[in-house]
Amino acid sequence: MIEEATKDTDYRADVETFYHGNEFYLFVYQRYTDIRMVGAPPSSIGKFGGDTDNWMWPRHTGDFSMFRVYADKKNQPADYSADNVPLKPKHHLPVSLKGVEDGDFAMVWGYPGSTDRYLSSWGVEQAVDLHNPTVVDIRAAKLAVLRKYMNADETVKIQLASSYARTANYWKYYIGQTEQLVNNNVHSKKTALEADFTMWVNAKPARQAKYGETLKLMEDYYAATDKGVKNNVYLMEAVVRGPSAALFAYRMASALKRGISDQAMMDRMSRALKDQATEHFSTFHAESDRDLMAVLWEMYANNVPRDQLPAFISDVAASGEGFINFADVIYEESIFMSEERFTEFLASPDSAILADDPLTKVADGFREAYFGSRDEALENSQARAYRLWTAGVREMMPDHNWSADANSTMRMTYGHVGSYVPKDGVIYNHYTTLEGVMEKEDPNNPEFVVPPRLKELYNAKDYGRYADKNGNLPIGVISGNDITGGNSGSPLINAKGELIGCAFDGNWESMSGDIFFEDELQRCISVDVRYILFVIDKYAGAGHLVDEMTLR
Repeated sequence: MIEEATKDTDYRADVETFYHGNEFYLFVYQRYTDIRMVGAPPSSIGKFGGDTDNWMWPRHTGDFSMFRVYADKKNQPADYSADNVPLKPKHHLPVSLKGVEDGDFAMVWGYPGSTDRYLSSWGVEQAVDLHNPTVVDIRAAKLAVLRKYMNADETVKIQLASSYARTANYWKYYIGQTEQLVNNNVHSKKTALEADFTMWVNAKPARQAKYGETLKLMEDYYAATDKGVKNNVYLMEAVVRGPSAALFAYRMASALKRGISDQAMMDRMSRALKDQATEHFSTFHAESDRDLMAVLWEMYANNVPRDQLPAFISDVAASGEGFINFADVIYEESIFMSEERFTEFLASPDSAILADDPLTKVADGFREAYFGSRDEALENSQARAYRLWTAGVREMMPDHNWSADANSTMRMTYGHVGSYVPKDGVIYNHYTTLEGVMEKEDPNNPEFVVPPRLKELYNAKDYGRYADKNGNLPIGVISGNDITGGNSGSPLINAKGELIGCAFDGNWESMSGDIFFEDELQRCISVDVRYILFVIDKYAGAGHLVDEMTLR
């Protein structure tokens, strides 16, 4: 099928599974890889509010960036070349300056990453009681280590900023998801649906034969996996997503073991390995990584049953040498902790040195623990249970709009611009303005510093054609669109097919939305396109970029 779809073309095709293996779809793409950055606002605009405002509404963040797609002179995809020219698309989105009103139609096109809307009540229970709190604890510890070094040195602060932001984003996400799963009574809603399903199945022998085992399979799966949840989370959060050197060592050691005994292969790999190492070490900070090893791996040893621990964790715990000493040895000796040592090793690879490296042993221990903990029969049972469950509820309620879980394929979500009521006596408007930026300004808090140029424009009320009908400058807009991670930057489009904003976040009250969509509470947070144009034109003085756009 894929071969047929791509034959004699430069297209790429993928077959993706939907509804937990009940349906399959072919996606055909034309892929452009020469993408060049045009511009982005300063962090005082693009990240205004920082971690404090992340996942929150009202929001005053100008979170956007601009890129230009390049093609060859025939308008076809091509690798980077100085001869490439800007792509001429068959159609581009016109941009609306008219703004939005409460109740206006709005749709979002994009590539949402993943959701878990068909999760069972047992899955919700496992998330609330085991998975989410463990992620939060580990990430909180990681953030504390990173903050210590970032606060002490401005250069290190820049170096670790991306790692800190990635860690903080889903640290807060899992706090919010747990809170809203409880607040929105998601477990009760799931058990109610499962009770209805049981009654429906038991009403006919044919349904009993087809779906009778479904809920028992689910219950048994979670009963069997509860005991290993913490270990699985620690493997991913304290090792793979913990010290960056651990993942770097895992990848490099795996490649080197394949090629170190074959000089021809090693010669072919050498350039790629050097490039990957250069990229890794450009943001690597060895001292904070050493501390992460000591802190996170000691947490691992203290919070997971001894019989589940990877060998490199249990050995240190049993030896009594302590994780600080273990981390110091890695810091001083591992070729993966120093660009100089790693470069020297690549110049003269030695399998004995590689095998004896302390981080190679960590990588080997992770591999054994990860693949050794997998139970293929149990995983197959879970897959069967969710395939039956998804098919069953869709058959039971054929008129219900059962959306397929997100899986990083292109989706469209439609809804309306709309205010909402987060709690009794409180109503959140569907928009925010620059007035809110000035209200939040705090020169002593880096998350809420307002750049001087923006204050000048505010004081002069120099908003040009980007002001709303009341003379205010709009910044954020919310709509009832169903988005998730992966949708950042997705276009928010009105009923006329015009761009009205760029999606970038969701609101706190609907943090359980990846598991259960709350129509009255779930909101997609977007940057109003008028603020984007204002920043480009009035703030940055790049009106020539606006001139390229079709404004309406």
